[in-house]
Amino acid sequence: MPGIYSAHLLERLGRNQGIRLLHECRRVLQPGGVIRLVCADLEALVDDYLNNRTRPEAPGIGRAEWLNKALRQHAWTFDAEELTRICKMVGLEPVAITAEGNSSDPHLSGLDATVPGQLVLEFCKPQRQLAADAQPLVSIVMPTYKTEHLYDALGSALNQTYRNLEILVCDDCPTDEIERICADLSQDDPRVRYVRNPDAGKDIGRLNHVLCLKEARGEFIKFLNDDDLLELECVERMLDSFRSYPDVTLVTSKRQRIDQYGEPLADIAATQAPVADDAMIEGLSLGTALMQSQINFVGEPSTVMFRRADMLEITPDFMSVDEQPIAWASDVAIFLNLALRGNTVYLVQPLSSFRIHGEQCQVLYGAAAQGESRRCWAIMRDFWARHEFDKAL
Repeated sequence: MPGIYSAHLLERLGRNQGIRLLHECRRVLQPGGVIRLVCADLEALVDDYLNNRTRPEAPGIGRAEWLNKALRQHAWTFDAEELTRICKMVGLEPVAITAEGNSSDPHLSGLDATVPGQLVLEFCKPQRQLAADAQPLVSIVMPTYKTEHLYDALGSALNQTYRNLEILVCDDCPTDEIERICADLSQDDPRVRYVRNPDAGKDIGRLNHVLCLKEARGEFIKFLNDDDLLELECVERMLDSFRSYPDVTLVTSKRQRIDQYGEPLADIAATQAPVADDAMIEGLSLGTALMQSQINFVGEPSTVMFRRADMLEITPDFMSVDEQPIAWASDVAIFLNLALRGNTVYLVQPLSSFRIHGEQCQVLYGAAAQGESRRCWAIMRDFWARHEFDKAL
């Protein structure tokens, strides 16, 4: 669908149904397509009340009566800030309107009725499908703390069949050992870039992950933990998915569990493939399955790839949901944010290995980690249920 015009529908649907409608509009719009939204403006209504303005079309009605009447006939009244935030949350991007009545899409110009105090905004669906010949820069970002398996992890990044990479190592270690390793490697391969985390030691790695996204220069982000491994064709296969499928915000794959020596371990429920063949999974379906099962079948950060731009405006950082930082299930927070903006491709070939050993935070922090994980899952489930993302439109 090339364009959508909606006038004074959103305020009658209510907030949750309005969000779902906008999500559905993004789904059916063609890339580059525009949606023009006209609705009552909460800010204008309040401004009229505060400045004692009355309406010529409603003689004898005072400001208090007018405000109450306007709010009663609306299930939810938006202002520009909230409507823009919601549209961004579901994967729509703001479009500037040059003059009243005009539109970035000529077919949507001149449709608005002249109504005082109405809000008129436009948004477009971004082009997410990568061109067949595109060779974007991919940042393999490594939030690093230990060196025991670092050479193996770095080797799996440097040996990728896709070559237009930066390997960004963000150092959380109190010593200079990681810096020395990166200095040696960067002499032979300038794709290796080292950044010292100025907040090293202040938490258990969250700030280092945030630093990775901030410092990355690539269009696409591929996390790699310092003890995990990538298959040689991992980046190439995942980029091919962004070329092959429309409206994709996240690509993941099956992952292989390995022990501290690199030997394969048996699958658990979370590492079993949720599909029999490579498949695209609709975003809300993915998020609902995660929330209902409470099993992270998508994978750890080392398993996935996404666009950097899709994560930049999430507050307080990209590992947050409902503006609340998610600590012990931060990867799931990333997936929920991306699921609202588009679809996920799951590849059944294992393209990464996730190392299981006694020095992982989940092991070291034991019961405390489990308690915090339960709290974080509860935040995410509440967000998903409160917005009714698990219900049909």
